[in-house]
Amino acid sequence: MRRLARGHPRVILPHVVQSPLLRSVPGFYHAFAGVDPARRGSREILRQAFSVPPSRVGTLRQIHSGIALEMEETDGDVPGRRWRVGDAIWTAAPGTGVGVRTADCVPVLLAHRELPVCAAIHAGWRGLVAGVVEETVRCIAARFGQDAVSGLVAAAGPSAKGCCYEVGEEVAGNLGECPGGPLHVAKGMGAGKWNADLPSLALEALFAAGLPRGRAEAVGPCTVCSPRFHSFRREKSLTGRQLSFIYKVDFSDGFTTPTGQETR
Repeated sequence: MRRLARGHPRVILPHVVQSPLLRSVPGFYHAFAGVDPARRGSREILRQAFSVPPSRVGTLRQIHSGIALEMEETDGDVPGRRWRVGDAIWTAAPGTGVGVRTADCVPVLLAHRELPVCAAIHAGWRGLVAGVVEETVRCIAARFGQDAVSGLVAAAGPSAKGCCYEVGEEVAGNLGECPGGPLHVAKGMGAGKWNADLPSLALEALFAAGLPRGRAEAVGPCTVCSPRFHSFRREKSLTGRQLSFIYKVDFSDGFTTPTGQETR
């Protein structure tokens, strides 16, 4: 918990993991949020736990695609919002942010060391096969130039890892053709079963898209293993979804960084 100011009640934080690499990029705040003891929705978590206006954080209706979109004003939590479909969203406007919701799929957050651009990607196995990670980097390069890619920093958050993410032959074959597939898709114990490490595959997709090695990392536990994060594999249809977001701070709004987060 944290105290916002003298005389204000303590605020309960959801379990949160942060990336040391992303924390090193000035001007951005990010969080891979997990299970919330207060059982709040994304709007309340942003406003109450992180002091971030929900109207300024864009999200999409995720469909396990390769679609990446630039944030529009109506992608935030605003009256009459128009839900667009896609699985990656990016913004270059100060005082805005972007987020994704996951429960075993990989949340990938990106920021640039010099430019005011950040992105959030929802990458399950279908999204990885569809190239959603590479498409997001391509969109940023199309706006700012190919040289901008080398300044990106990224983190793959809590998601299903090779210890628990079992897939069949067809999915394994598709993932095996992705960057890093031969390294991170391994034969499982049962007949026709394979184990895939989703965050490692997401990192390999970032490197294939042009990010330098050393500028991207995986943080947090396997969601299937950890009760601190929602997992569809573990909880089935009863599971919730956790919000991961990154926000380009506008200090004129009086933003204060919450305390108490852990890294990795």
